[in-house]
Amino acid sequence: MARKTTMASIDAKIKKAQESVEHTKARYDTAITELGALFDQKKELQVQELATTIEKSGKSYEEVLKFIKNGKP
Repeated sequence: MARKTTMASIDAKIKKAQESVEHTKARYDTAITELGALFDQKKELQVQELATTIEKSGKSYEEVLKFIKNGKP
């Protein structure tokens, strides 16, 4: 014979599930924040690398822009 479920046991399970969701959401939010920071760091490094490469190339700003826009030197 199946055991009868009580309102109290269902409420306890609901509370436990809500706590689990809240904990998981907090971990998700933390992970999203960390991911965003990592993307920002990567972008910053890319910008620095590009600026250094342009500077070392000996090309003027206008020459670099023309090359990027037209794909020709």
